[in-house]
Amino acid sequence: MDEVAKVTGDRYKSSFESFLGVKFLKYEESVCHISLDIRDDHLNIGRSVHGGIINSLCDIALSGAVTCDFMDKAESVVTMQMNVNFLRAGRPGDTLTAWGEVVKKGRTIYYVEGGVKNQDGKLLARATGDWFVKSK
Repeated sequence: MDEVAKVTGDRYKSSFESFLGVKFLKYEESVCHISLDIRDDHLNIGRSVHGGIINSLCDIALSGAVTCDFMDKAESVVTMQMNVNFLRAGRPGDTLTAWGEVVKKGRTIYYVEGGVKNQDGKLLARATGDWFVKSK
């Protein structure tokens, strides 16, 4: 990974995160906050934010809450399952903020909660999921 991809601390953006335009706001102590300025290519045919974008933001933020605990260790973190409840649509020009927070840490499975809000603090989606943590 190159220095251009480097974000908070030792965290590097994946090429997918860079492609979307994700910005990392907080990445520490089992918590991850990210933001995304909505562009036209993030919209669906109905001109609202595509559900895949919302889902991706949830996956990145919730996974980030898990991976920030392993920055100095060789661990593999994999999404086992994630549930996203869509509550309202995002609109063109919105700035969305997604967050994830580890709620329970097991030996190999972490339970994480989070969601996505718009710039007005309105909740667009809630997400929960389980992540598998495996030593490499």
